[in-house]
Amino acid sequence: MKTRWVVIFCALVMLMRANEALQLLDQEADSSQSVFEQAARLPSSQKSLESNAQNLEPLNINYPSRWGNEIAPKFSTKLSPATVFSPRGLLEYQIYDRSLGRARDISRSRVGFAVQSESGIEISVDSALSDSGKYAGIETLRASLPIGDNLFFSAGKYPPPFSTEYSRDPSVRWFPTMSPLAAQMAPASSVGFMVEGSESNVDWKLGWFGSDADRSVPSLEGDGYILASVATSRNRGGDGNYPQANYQRWHLDYIYNMDGMQSESISQGYRNIVSAGSEYSSGRFDFYTEVLAARSSVNTAYGVTAAGRYWLLQDKMSLVSRYQYARSRDPAGIVSYWGIPDTGSDTIFPTAFPLSTESRQLSSVYTGLNLHFDDNHFVIGTGIEYRSLSEIGEDDSSLSSWGWTTFVRATF
Repeated sequence: MKTRWVVIFCALVMLMRANEALQLLDQEADSSQSVFEQAARLPSSQKSLESNAQNLEPLNINYPSRWGNEIAPKFSTKLSPATVFSPRGLLEYQIYDRSLGRARDISRSRVGFAVQSESGIEISVDSALSDSGKYAGIETLRASLPIGDNLFFSAGKYPPPFSTEYSRDPSVRWFPTMSPLAAQMAPASSVGFMVEGSESNVDWKLGWFGSDADRSVPSLEGDGYILASVATSRNRGGDGNYPQANYQRWHLDYIYNMDGMQSESISQGYRNIVSAGSEYSSGRFDFYTEVLAARSSVNTAYGVTAAGRYWLLQDKMSLVSRYQYARSRDPAGIVSYWGIPDTGSDTIFPTAFPLSTESRQLSSVYTGLNLHFDDNHFVIGTGIEYRSLSEIGEDDSSLSSWGWTTFVRATF
């Protein structure tokens, strides 16, 4: 309880002192920085501020934000000439049908808001809701502010930006669930702080997050874990409606878990977790690949993910596909999750699925079609998935499963 009030108090103090303590951020992009990267990596509320505040010069974006970490909220209101308030929410419903079971339920439900001053201070709050609409925990309670040119500090409770899939908000993910190995390794949303910066075409992050995974506001008990990330990108040309640009980005993320098996936010107790991957866009085609590896005192797991998206109709209809291979040196080292996830999955408890199967090796393929409406604020998707698990249990049995998932996702 004490931690919750400390976080809220600090956030409000930073917001009230915004105009006195900080100067307006320089809105003119550096000539060597990719305009695509600027659009894709801006927080959603900052995009809303730039589009609503008259005294801020909007960026000249010539490439769609297809790699954005989150979607910009639909509704923004000026609380004052220098402050913008943006309510936001997400609702996703899934229908799941495969040999291991059938179900239909709400898989994601949340509501919140973001407040940002023209000096760059931002407060974000998101509450997760159960499938009945009742409060189910705090997904995000975060305050961030600029502390220098291209340098930001953030603190509070929020999902750590680790790996290609998990660092992107569920509102902009291509698939209804994360790949099995990414869900197995992703840390839960927890209290922490982070410093991030950018220079030319390189951006980096360094932060600390706690080991407690309470659904509301976790405590600061334990040593926690350290997150470090570095990425570089480049973009060549492009047109807003029919982009032909060649965009590439490479990243390396590393987590060192100081609490080991005692950690709650890292469910498997991995001591070291690494993610290395790349993103690529050319014309109507998007692609990412990622290598994941983790090691603890009792388990080692590693694997590779490759996913592609082709726009049959630009920004309206996309064909998506994902392949993942995962392997462990130890029995039961790979966990495959089944069914419709709990509404607090991905951000509070990434492994909150009704069923799971442990094996030594996994291969999975997903192929589907997504329809996009209202600038991606409404998405309908359906796809078929095949999974093959081997070396299950003491008798080294195997399991193959076919199935399909349909989802409807709405954001504002």
